[in-house]
Amino acid sequence: MHGSFSRADTMNFMAAIGPDFKVGFMDPAPVSNADVGVTILRVLGLRMPNKGTLVGRVMHEAMPNGRTPKFSARTLRSQPDKNGLRTVLDYQQVGSTRYLDSAGFPGRTVGLAIRAR
Repeated sequence: MHGSFSRADTMNFMAAIGPDFKVGFMDPAPVSNADVGVTILRVLGLRMPNKGTLVGRVMHEAMPNGRTPKFSARTLRSQPDKNGLRTVLDYQQVGSTRYLDSAGFPGRTVGLAIRAR
């Protein structure tokens, strides 16, 4: 997280170039910084034991002949308080891994979907 949980702070740009990556590919699947390291290890043919549970996934879809994984966009909502205010979390999921997009209050947090109310 880079300062807040608005989409303005959680949307990052990543790029890769070289023979191990597709040319001009824009990945529709969610990706995080945790995925970069394991992808580079795979490209270099190196192995490193995982430490903890935040290990990332290899971005096979960005590699030649790689397929985009199945993913879904989801929303979690808290129960509203006495004034109707609720906290909302927009995220995407690949397998059991959640990629957090934005969280906060609908209408007050940049990038939080209005549908989240």
